[in-house]
Formats: sequence, C-alpha cells, structure tokens
Amino acid sequence: MATADIEFKTKITALNERQRTWFATAMVAMILADGDIDRSEVDFIVKLIGLVKDPAVSERLKKFIQFKTMPPLGSPVGIDRKLGMSMVIDLIRIAVADNDFAASEKAMIQDIGKNLGFNEDELNKLVLFGFELMSGKASA
Repeated sequence: MATADIEFKTKITALNERQRTWFATAMVAMILADGDIDRSEVDFIVKLIGLVKDPAVSERLKKFIQFKTMPPLGSPVGIDRKLGMSMVIDLIRIAVADNDFAASEKAMIQDIGKNLGFNEDELNKLVLFGFELMSGKASA
C-alpha cells in the first residue's frame, strides 16, 4: 500500500491541534501494541507524523516509535461519538495492516474505545469488524 493510498476515515482537517496530537499518539500506540512494526505499518507512520504541525510533538512521536516505547495516551478532548467511531476504525485499519490482529492490539482498541466513551458491546462489534477487514470481508 503506497502512502498516497492511505486515506483516514477521520476528517483530520476538522481536528484542532490537541485532537490531532491525541489521535497521532493513539496511532503510535496502536502501531506499537503488538511489539512489532511491520512494513505495512510504516506507511501509516509516515502519514501520521505529517498530521502533527508542532515539530516538537512530531519528534517526540518519532522517538516513541524509534525506541518502541508506548506513549502515554491520556483522555481525548472534545471528541464526539461520530468522530470517535471514525478514529477507532482508523486504528483498527492500522492494527490489521500487517494481516494480524494480535490480542494486544484488540486490548488497545478496547482501552482507546473506552476512553472515547464506547461500551463493551460496541467495542466487541468493532473488533469483529477488524477481523472482517483483515479477512477481506469488509472495507473501511
């Protein structure tokens, strides 16, 4: 998948800088969740670093990736359910980009989803959607 082919479901231009930083940090956490950075996930990394306008934040995110250190996520600010859903879908796409949906990635989706206000049933459906994405039965 070429970098130009990656389109986020989340309307990045509608996010303020704090929301962009939170989303980019969540993506880094998702990429690092299984302990391995796959070649297919590198495309997402390149794109997500471009989301953040603050060079210091971009540099910090790169260091988390470089040293494979999980970033602190904190709570999202001002994210409604619709926006949260698109973010979770984008995070699932990252999780299954390497054609593997590890237990640690599912747990990360659960944690992030709960931070965004989704209940367990909704998150279980999203995890099932992730398996469908991975098997080619669904598209995001």
